[in-house]
Amino acid sequence: MSKREDLSVLLLTNQVVNDDLSVFETGSSKVKIVRIARVSSGQASLVRYWNYFLFYLTALWRLGLFAPRSVLYFETLSSFPALVYYRFFKKIKLYIHYHEYTSEQEYQAGMVLNRFFHRWEKKIYSKAAWVSHTNHFRMSLFEKDIYPQQLSGNGHLLPNYPPERWRSQSKQFMHDPLLVVYAGAFSLDTMYVVEFAHWVVAQQGKVRWDIYSYNLTTQARHFIRDLHCPWIQLQPGVDYEDLPSILKKYDVGLILYRGHILNYIYNAPNKLFEYLACGIDVWFPHVMTGAKEYATQTTYPKVIPIDFAHLNEMDLGGMISREGLVLSESNYFYECVLEELIRNMIGNDQ
Repeated sequence: MSKREDLSVLLLTNQVVNDDLSVFETGSSKVKIVRIARVSSGQASLVRYWNYFLFYLTALWRLGLFAPRSVLYFETLSSFPALVYYRFFKKIKLYIHYHEYTSEQEYQAGMVLNRFFHRWEKKIYSKAAWVSHTNHFRMSLFEKDIYPQQLSGNGHLLPNYPPERWRSQSKQFMHDPLLVVYAGAFSLDTMYVVEFAHWVVAQQGKVRWDIYSYNLTTQARHFIRDLHCPWIQLQPGVDYEDLPSILKKYDVGLILYRGHILNYIYNAPNKLFEYLACGIDVWFPHVMTGAKEYATQTTYPKVIPIDFAHLNEMDLGGMISREGLVLSESNYFYECVLEELIRNMIGNDQ
């Protein structure tokens, strides 16, 4: 029997309380998911800290029962059980992945728990089997932050790509009106929502914009509804596994981050790769340095940086034209990047 066939995985997490959101299950007997605490947006501080305590205590107990030889944790806030387990069982292999970049200034200004755990993390980076970020920009910033506690050849890039089963054929022709979609968290404070909404209104029916979100602020919801624009619609949230069937119906996928912190400036978000996998164009703010290396207007689907401060100057006809272009299908799928991590973990699991 191969190591992969004999592999068992325990996933320790919390459950987000949302009546519209289905609970994900893997369908594999080899993967057990334990959801420890029920969390929701707007929880009181005492309730939130109780949930942290419950997660850390229960996760430590579960780690002791499961006795894994390799432990992977995501983000500083979830590090405590893994760091304690590693402290007492030095023979295990510790894997660390950051889906977001947090600067040292943000650690100092943020939660006390994060500051405390991060001081501990920094002492073990060179000893960990793996430390990864989603792109080379963030990894470079991270390495500068932790100097002189340098990585010892264990730094890796692990982009957040969708599965290959999402692959859809790109359309050669656009709809009339142009169909634009946004899927994900939705807020006025950190996104170009107001600017893009006003631009859609000004198009007088040439563009239709649908928004799919489980996580939108009350302010953003009221803003969209108060526009009373028939070409902008708030749609029900969509489970992750159902996104491809929705996205592929559109022409353009939208990214709206303002780039208000380094994490978003040096960001190639999962939305970019999800839209491309579904065969649709991507428009993203030109302030997002991390996404610019994927920009292309010579093949389709196109990936176009736009200036949200001057949307009225866009050449919409040129942006959506396919004339003279050839198809270039996305190859950004997680099967291409997770293999290295899996080989590393299994190869070290002696």
